[in-house]
Amino acid sequence: MKVCIVQPEYSTDYKRSNELFQKELEYLRACDETIDIIVMPESCDCPALAKNKNEAEQSSSRYRDILLKEAANTAKRCSAMVFINARSQGEKGLRNTTYAFDREGRLAGKYFKQHLVPGEVSELKLDSGYTFEFSEPTVIEIEGIRFGFLVCYDFYFYEAFANMARQKLDIIIGCSHQRSDTHRASQVMSQFLAYNTNAFVIRSSVSMDEASDIGGASMVVAPDGKVLC
Repeated sequence: MKVCIVQPEYSTDYKRSNELFQKELEYLRACDETIDIIVMPESCDCPALAKNKNEAEQSSSRYRDILLKEAANTAKRCSAMVFINARSQGEKGLRNTTYAFDREGRLAGKYFKQHLVPGEVSELKLDSGYTFEFSEPTVIEIEGIRFGFLVCYDFYFYEAFANMARQKLDIIIGCSHQRSDTHRASQVMSQFLAYNTNAFVIRSSVSMDEASDIGGASMVVAPDGKVLC
């Protein structure tokens, strides 16, 4: 099985949003039929830092539908499973959502981020009501492969890992940002997750800069904790 992780450039300059979004589309269009799984990072519909609710919603409104259509087309064109994160519209507002597409480009399911950072609730006003009650880990099965999910801040809540292990997952998809973590910290967290759940971990993040020791560090980790890439 061949995995493609997309690690796009990220900027704190909101004015670069359109430029960076076009690059995201270019990465998807560069994928081909040799790839089986494609994973992109968190908040692909906000390719640059949105400093407030208005900017975030403008960005998502402008890019989300185009992004999801391109993801579905890529899945079908490449005959690949595609995992991508953007907002989705719920009854009580927008949610941080990972979308899973099968090889036919059909939506196989969604995962809603369980641990929102304070700014997502207080500033961006994302729907968080569903996070205050217990829920079983999300499992989406495609072609007999059992996929589990974490998004960014979810990686820090290790108490969830044992319950995820009970689901006998094969692969855990991590659409992430984690822009303040060192590469070493991101590696340790991903290895700990893989080892404790006996699953492969595929984590995609955004690049702060090629010379930066924070952000980035997208990786594939085997169930024994070995970093494959």
